[in-house]
Amino acid sequence: MLQLPEGMKPLSIKIADCIRQKCPRAEIYIHGDPSYGACDLSYPELEYYLSPDLIIHIGHTPYPPELASKKSSPQGKTRVVYIPAESRLDVDENLLEDLLRFIEKYDSGNIGVVGTLQHYRLIPKIVNRLRRRGYNASTSPARPPYFVEGQVLGCEYGSALMLKSDLYVYVGGGLFHPLGLYLATMKPVIKLDPYHQKVEDLTPYGEKTYKKRMYKIMQAMNAKHWGLVLGLKTGQYRPWLEKQLSSLLISKGVKYDVFLFEKLTIEALRSLPQEIDAYVVTSCPRLPIDDLADFEKPVLTPGEAVMVLTGKLERYRFPW
Repeated sequence: MLQLPEGMKPLSIKIADCIRQKCPRAEIYIHGDPSYGACDLSYPELEYYLSPDLIIHIGHTPYPPELASKKSSPQGKTRVVYIPAESRLDVDENLLEDLLRFIEKYDSGNIGVVGTLQHYRLIPKIVNRLRRRGYNASTSPARPPYFVEGQVLGCEYGSALMLKSDLYVYVGGGLFHPLGLYLATMKPVIKLDPYHQKVEDLTPYGEKTYKKRMYKIMQAMNAKHWGLVLGLKTGQYRPWLEKQLSSLLISKGVKYDVFLFEKLTIEALRSLPQEIDAYVVTSCPRLPIDDLADFEKPVLTPGEAVMVLTGKLERYRFPW
């Protein structure tokens, strides 16, 4: 079974042909469903229906076991091989000069440099460039096999938090990871995008998102009936998190029901009983922020739900 992220699916036949050249007896299947990370292997379904000898998962490192349930982690006979997909893009001196101009707007003594797996080889280069300009720049060490140097996930920012930085430089594209980086650290985030060869200060966007999240939190303060959403994707089933949240709800005398979803959408939430006042999603913490932010009832991350249930609002918690 060959699994690829969306941007690499056009290469799936070429990769399959390369495997056939080396292993002519291999029967190769290409997984067509989206795979958004190592937490999204569809492992139970694939083992149940197909029982492949091998899953080749390209583009991500293994998912940290402490974030998932043992039941949802690969435990069967099917072996999973994780193959990083590293970008060949580089950053030139002009782009690094742009980065320095953005950083100069902030009074930052310590700068942390992090990014996604695809661009981790650029991180030491950027760290060294900042150090030559007199900044105390650093990145986090690798934590094999789950994290390479400076790597962050959309739901795990321990690599950034261990740096104790005043400002973060994120190396990569999109908004998914750098927005999460801001919410997890509440520190300025400058994005250096190798795809568009552009530097952007995402701090204002992060601040705006934070205000929206606080509004959702305040909406949930008087919720009398909660919906706990558990995920059924391979690495997103977290009964330990459900147990913690249910214990909090019971201690507060608040009613709750548990719902299981593999794919969670606004339409799916609207089909549920109307007496639910607020939801907390224990699967992917980015769903409440990215996909469900416009739902008419508050949909919270686990960290936000803890803030509501404990009444401790002075420190924003993301993701857990």
